[in-house]
Parts: sequence; structure tokens; C-alpha cells
Amino acid sequence: MAPSKKSCVWKDKIEGASNSAKCKLCQKSIKSCGNTTNLIGHIKNVHKAAFRELNNESSEKKTVADVQPSTSSADVMELTEEADADKISDSFKDEGNIPVPPAPKRQKSIMSSFEEIYAFSASGNKALKVNSALIYMICKDNQPFTIVENEGFRNLIKVIAPHYKLPCKTTLTRLVDDKYAALSTVFKEELSNIGNLTLTTDMWSETMSMRSFLGITAHFGVGNELLSITLGVYQSNERHTSEHIAEMLLKTCTEWGIDRDKISSVVTDNAANMVKAIDLAFGKKHIPCFDHTLNLVAQNSMQQCTELRSLITKVTWFKQSNIASNELRKATQKETKLIQEVPTGWNSTYHMIERFLELRTIVNDIIIRYKNAPPMLTASELSILSSILQVLRPIEAATKEVSVDKYCTSSKVIPLIYCLILKIKPLKLEESLAKELQSVILKEIDKRMGVIERVTSLAIATILDPRFKKMHFTDPIACSSLVAKVKEFMKATILNEVVESDSSDHSDKPEDNFSLWDDHHKLVHKSWKTAKSDDAISDELSIYLRSPVGRLNENPLEIWNDLKIQLPKLHTIAYKYLTMVGTSVPSERLFSKAAQIVNQQRNRLKGYRGWCWLMKQWSEVKECDKWMLMRSWFVADARCTADLLLLVVDDPKV
Repeated sequence: MAPSKKSCVWKDKIEGASNSAKCKLCQKSIKSCGNTTNLIGHIKNVHKAAFRELNNESSEKKTVADVQPSTSSADVMELTEEADADKISDSFKDEGNIPVPPAPKRQKSIMSSFEEIYAFSASGNKALKVNSALIYMICKDNQPFTIVENEGFRNLIKVIAPHYKLPCKTTLTRLVDDKYAALSTVFKEELSNIGNLTLTTDMWSETMSMRSFLGITAHFGVGNELLSITLGVYQSNERHTSEHIAEMLLKTCTEWGIDRDKISSVVTDNAANMVKAIDLAFGKKHIPCFDHTLNLVAQNSMQQCTELRSLITKVTWFKQSNIASNELRKATQKETKLIQEVPTGWNSTYHMIERFLELRTIVNDIIIRYKNAPPMLTASELSILSSILQVLRPIEAATKEVSVDKYCTSSKVIPLIYCLILKIKPLKLEESLAKELQSVILKEIDKRMGVIERVTSLAIATILDPRFKKMHFTDPIACSSLVAKVKEFMKATILNEVVESDSSDHSDKPEDNFSLWDDHHKLVHKSWKTAKSDDAISDELSIYLRSPVGRLNENPLEIWNDLKIQLPKLHTIAYKYLTMVGTSVPSERLFSKAAQIVNQQRNRLKGYRGWCWLMKQWSEVKECDKWMLMRSWFVADARCTADLLLLVVDDPKV
């Protein structure tokens, strides 16, 4: 039986029976099966103008149907068919307002399904990418290898990537070692091209399992930037003797292919075993850590003032009372709490006093409500703490100034000491305790830093820094001797160039030409070049010293880059000394990070693998890693290079 031809398609454009119909416009037979889907598709694809008319008629009828709804089954069928046509025509339209059919949903082919399964196999590209991301997550977030055995994590991976086979912790360990091998290859290649390096090192004892580690970092210049890398965290199983430390340092240099002659200086704390170890390993290249020396000045000065310690004890009471601490947090807008001092860092005492003075009104209101609380500081004691802050503030500012990695710090040590004394000495203090602390600090500075101008590396770095030159030197004899040393360095550089040029000239001459006066000509040539070099040295050094000083916020390496053409010999020496560092803070920060890695979940982590972890941390040496990885295309193993670059791409901070 023919369908009820109430649709616009049956009335105007199509005629026929239930199983087949004929288009009135082109007389083509169309299979219909009693519905209008094929019919509308034919008109839409072949007769576009007629299809637009059909759309207009359908929209008009739809409007009438909305105003006068019908409840008959025929009307419902008609509206349903027209609604289907409207949905097809209104949902997809091209630029010419001509409806476009929706893309059919097709089932994946067998080939694509097998390709997806293969991509998550052990050697598939997706599996390798997920493995690299997994290693990065474990190292970056300080997760244990056993995370792959956790039920919740396994369920997460199963939901995200059902075809991915999660590796076991043994496989993860091997993958981390492979990443370490790839990274170390890149680092070794780049370090071989560096002319001068500064090392910082320090010993650290891990209290959880009572193990000792030696951390070593390297610092060097590339262009106008100072870069830093971590060479290793090595477990020490012997006593911390100078011979043992020297042996570990030399072993590290051999492992990374670093020539001993390339080590320009080594910065450590003032421990006797460290100083002797540097002398045994590299000769007289030790630089005392300026930050550590400042810490000793402040700590020893405060310990000698016994009355100051009694005042600080009163400040620490809130640490012993949870109720008082909660009231303090509620009374402050930002839930501020009092800072407690840490024995290893004097600046924690400074910040503790500063925060206590800031909250003294709130603290007083809380203390008076507790009978077991110590008496609140009197007005005179608060005045003493304020005066003590004035004395300690310059030391805190100097500590922050040198605790950086990406700026020249070796040239700042002597100017900072000079400015430190000028800030502390003229202070007019009324309280006797503050005066005592002021006097003790000045004595400690003179005791520990009085001969700092005779530390050759730091003094030459200061003279060759265009921002300081000779302005902050108080010992004229030391300053003049350092200028003479700079001239000797320049002269040695020129003589080396002369020797190289003479050897090249001699190799170019034919051996058949014999002359008895050859040696005489060489002496004349050498004396002429020596006289010329002396004039060049005097000219370069005098031009530099007479030029105006640079601004304090300028990068001295950028200034020397502009002076390179005019002062080529002096530029080489300046670059060597300005790329040194003045503190061993980088190696101490290394142990701060290591303390987060070696925790209760990883208390059996070996020093070697802990270093592998640190190499993936990227935050400490991010800029250096960028520079190295941009040149890592020279690594022979392309897969390692791709994995290294994948680690960088996956890091949102890089």
C-alpha cells in the first residue's frame, strides 16, 4: 500500500509506490522503502534549487503546526518526517547557506585497530612516550618506584590507556638509569668545550639512615650568561678526611672528562678538611664561601651576647602552645604565624625578630590571657630588638645579594664587605646590648674578612668588573700588586701566542735554506714582539681603568662583550674571573633538594640513583639544560636525543 503522501516531497517532487519512486524533475527511479530519507537526499544532491524551496515550505508548515497542534497519528508522522528534514538541513550549512550532510560515523578498520594496539606495545611510539612521561613524573614529583604497584595508580592508567602495559619497578629503575646515561653523554660533550669552570662542593649527612654524601656543582659562562649544572651526589663510606675528599673530587672530574687545568677555582666552606682537600686536588685554588663566612659572623656575634639569647627565648614560646598559635592565626588577616629560628641559618633569627615586632600588639593581647606564658617583652626590650634589627639588616641584605646562581658574585664580595662596614659602623645606638652586638660584629668582620683583598681570585674579579674596578679597595698595596698580576697574566697570554706563531712559522719554512743567523733573527723578532706586547698591555689596562664605571644593574659580561674588540687580551682574563662564583650556596641547595628525594618512602635510594633523580629535576639548571639540549643533536644515539627533548617538552616550566 502506498504511503500517505502528505510530505512536501511526495506532493511536489516525487511520485511512485512504496518500494520505489520516480523523481518528477529528472525521471530517475529511487528506492524509498516508504520513507523520505533517500528522496530528500536525491533532491538535495541533484536539485539544489528545488531543495531550497522544499526547506522554505517545510519551515512554513512547521510554524502552522506550532500554532495549531494536531493529535492525529498522520499529523504526528508528517511532523516527524519534516522535523527530520529540518534537522538535516539546519544542522550543517556551508558558506553559501547550502546544507551539508553530517559526516557518517564509521567503525575503525582492522588495520587502524591493530596499529593502535601496536603503538602501546613495548616498542611502540605511544608506549615510549608514556614511559618518558612516567619517568618525568616520578623524578619531578619525588615519587617512589613502587608507585606502579599502587592499586589506585594502576586503575588510573587502565582507564586512561587500556592498551598500555605498566612497567614494573625494576624496569622503571633501568629506564631511569638509561636517561641518566643519555643526559650524562650530552653534559660531557658540552663540558669538553668549556674553557674555565668553577666547582662548589659540600658534605651532607642524611639523618634517616645516617649516610654521608658529597655534592658537586659546576659553574661556567656561555656568552653573556652564567650557567650551572650538578655534577653529582656521591655517597661517602669513609671518614671525611681531606685525602678522601680530594680523591672523590678528582674521580668526579675524571668521570666527566674535566681537565684539572680547566678548574679555575673551587668554593667551599671554611672547614679545614675541605680547604686541604682542594689544595691536594687542584692546588691553591680554594675560595672561602662568602655566605658561610657571613653566617659565622652573625651567629658568633649573637652567641657572644648572652642577654640577646634570653630575649630570643621569650619569642619562641608560641611554638610550645597550640592554643596560643591558633589564636594568633585567627587574629591576623592572612593567618600569619611567628617564625622560629633554625640553628643552621642565622637569618632565621633575624626574620623571627622581625615578625615578632610586626605582631607585637597581637602577641601581647594573647599572652596576658595565659598564666603559664612568659611575661611579655617590655618597651625597653622591644626597643633593643628594633636596634638589633638595624645592626643585622645589612648582613641579611648582603646574604641575599650573593645567594644567586645566574649573576656575577665573585666580583661583589669585596664591595659588599666595604659597604657592610660603612652601614654598621656609623649607627648611633642608645641601648647597650645593641652597641655590644655592633662592636662584636665589626670585630668578627675584621677577623674573618680583614684580608679578603689578598684573595687573588676575588680581588682580580673585582678589579676587572667594570662596575667596581678599584673603588672599594682599602689596601693600596694589595690593589697595586693585583694590577701587576693582571699585567703578568696578559703578558703570559701574549707570550703563548708568540710561541705558537713562531712554531707555525718554523714549520712552514723549507729545511734546505740554512742560515747561521737564524737564531739572531728569532731573538730580534722576540724582543720586538715583547716590546710591542708591553705597550699593548699598558694601553689596554690604562684604557680600561680610566674609563667610567658601569651602572650597578648592568651585566658585567655584557659590558665586556662590548669591550672585546677594543681590549681583547684583558677580555680573556676578565671572562675567566667574572664567571667564578663567590659562594657554595648551589651545593647547599642541592642537599636541600636531596633531602626531599631521600624520604621515608625512598630511604634505601643509593647516591647514584639520587643523582639520576636530580638530573631530571630541571628546575635547578633549567637554562643550562635548554642550552645543552639545543645542541644535543650531535649525540650519536638519535633515540636518546628524542627522549631528552621529550622530557623538556613535557615540562611546562621549560
